[in-house]
Amino acid sequence: MTDLTSTLTGSTFGGLRLHLPLGRWIRVARERRRLASLSDRQLRDIGVDDATAAREAARPFWDLPRGR
Repeated sequence: MTDLTSTLTGSTFGGLRLHLPLGRWIRVARERRRLASLSDRQLRDIGVDDATAAREAARPFWDLPRGR
């Protein structure tokens, strides 16, 4: 998937690399799917409660976390 992600996230136009949000959206969607699949014990290990994990996993892919 890395090759596809890098292909979709930027293009070259006259030597200038243009970055598109698509790559970030793909990464965020993947992270949220992984978060949703964690067990209660794994969530506790990373310091996240069930409600917070469920809320974050339910966010749409285009709703990027701040600072990204």
